[in-house]
Amino acid sequence: MDQILAVRSKIYDQFHGSKAGPEHFFKDANAEVFAAYYTAMYLIADTGESVWAHMQRGFSPNAMSAYIEFWGVMQAIFIQQDAICELHKAVVGSKPQIGSSWSKIRDTRNACAGHPAKRELGVPATQRTFMGRNFGNYTRIQYELWDAEIKRPSHPTFNLEAMIKAYDAEAALILNAVLNALKANWP
Repeated sequence: MDQILAVRSKIYDQFHGSKAGPEHFFKDANAEVFAAYYTAMYLIADTGESVWAHMQRGFSPNAMSAYIEFWGVMQAIFIQQDAICELHKAVVGSKPQIGSSWSKIRDTRNACAGHPAKRELGVPATQRTFMGRNFGNYTRIQYELWDAEIKRPSHPTFNLEAMIKAYDAEAALILNAVLNALKANWP
């Protein structure tokens, strides 16, 4: 989250150091765009700082607390990604092109959730997953995945810390595009 938070800070400074940007966004015709900018900036900071702080201390040794913390971290990243998209759209005028690290963290969250109640909607049986209470730590998280072909579970693992760091670098590129647009359009 270091890179995301650093670029977000530069965007904030650029916006507040410019007279042209705020004058554009404060016009009544641009109120919705300003609201998107303003809300996205807070959400990016709040989620980034929270995930950063949690990564510094790690998951609780209490399994039930850690379980809720895991889902909180994953949801915070989802919220942050949506906010980055909204910020990009508000300043650049379009949704950003997202990369594989961005998608991987979303796909991992969805895989761990499993959606067992959606079988009738065509979700494959191999998507049945279970996130146990003693799942691990940031560098090694394990979940249970039902393998319909062999009719037994497997236990995939992933390194959430590495995934977050890769996503951080990728998201920072998107935020740099926002910063560059601010500099170009509203110096």
